[in-house]
Amino acid sequence: MEELSILVPVDVSSPEPPRLDVLDVLRPFDVVLLGYFPVPDQAEPAMLKHEYEDESAARLDEMAAGRGEVTEVLVFTHDRDATVDRVAADYGCDAVLTAGDIDHLERILVALRSDVNVPHIVSVVANLLRGSDASVTVLHAVGEDTEPSQGESLLQSAIERILDYGIEERRIDRQLVTDADPRETILDLEADYDLVVLGETEPTLRERIIGAFLSSLIDELDRPALIVRGIE
Repeated sequence: MEELSILVPVDVSSPEPPRLDVLDVLRPFDVVLLGYFPVPDQAEPAMLKHEYEDESAARLDEMAAGRGEVTEVLVFTHDRDATVDRVAADYGCDAVLTAGDIDHLERILVALRSDVNVPHIVSVVANLLRGSDASVTVLHAVGEDTEPSQGESLLQSAIERILDYGIEERRIDRQLVTDADPRETILDLEADYDLVVLGETEPTLRERIIGAFLSSLIDELDRPALIVRGIE
């Protein structure tokens, strides 16, 4: 199985850094831990870097300590989202973890919006499954005017790809729903899962990884979400 990497952005301006137990859950992956320090529009990043670099680096070191192989990146930035996009591209990260922390992984929800990037999404999910005893539900929501067989075909193709990685069929479930608003479907289901896996949208700086659909969804999710980047 190919080696994959995940970008984990975290705000290092807070005196109390998060525990990030999720890094233990992500051990099957190479982790790039991006410590970003938000810089107000009227301030110069270089000035804040001069003042806060040492303590920010210490917080980043503390979060990475004992977590295995973790690449640390410290950035002082006006634009958190553009920084996440740039660092993800610079380090060739396969996915980006949104805010949220978990200390175990038992159930994964994978929401497929189309057949775009399915092989890459599946490779990330298969790595998660091979590194844990978790089960996965592959979800697809079709519109009321869409032929259900198209959704069934998409789900079957994704599941067959997961099986090709040697994952036992008993650990895989599928769910096809008819819903005009797939965002609501995901929000309704997320409480039953530890992690939500989503694919990125069309590339455009801020929307390159997150996009309008994912942005509104992520803001409402209680569970951490793993956004799988597209292959360019």
